[in-house]
Amino acid sequence: MGNTLSINDSKGLNWGLTILRVGVGVLFFIFGWQKLSGGAELWTMIGGSMNFLGISFAPTFWGLMASIAEFAGGLLLAIGLFTRWASLSLVLTMIVAVILKANTGSGLADVSSPLMALLITLSFTLNGATNWSVDNYLAQKKQSGALA
Repeated sequence: MGNTLSINDSKGLNWGLTILRVGVGVLFFIFGWQKLSGGAELWTMIGGSMNFLGISFAPTFWGLMASIAEFAGGLLLAIGLFTRWASLSLVLTMIVAVILKANTGSGLADVSSPLMALLITLSFTLNGATNWSVDNYLAQKKQSGALA
């Protein structure tokens, strides 16, 4: 009886990356919804984080954009639709979060969560979704001429 799990186990790789993509997407979606439903006061507080980048105008706008990026980006990431673009919006949001946490002087414990989210979303930005995604389904349909 042969080894059922090999280094080249594409089905296992697809399962693992799909679970990661869906799980991270759902978490971003939930956190984004909480921020969106928090209203303008919360958006202003979130957008105030841009001060660390030297951007002090329109904090409510930036907070709303970060909330939408997490909400919509998380939803799109979870279903695997426009995965690279959705992930890129999350990467940009997490870069600001990492900079904010790093500048508070709290240490690695506070930076680790947004940094981990940044690394995961960066990998989906660079690689796209797995075979088990809406992106892949649409690409296969297009390739077979069904959408033409």
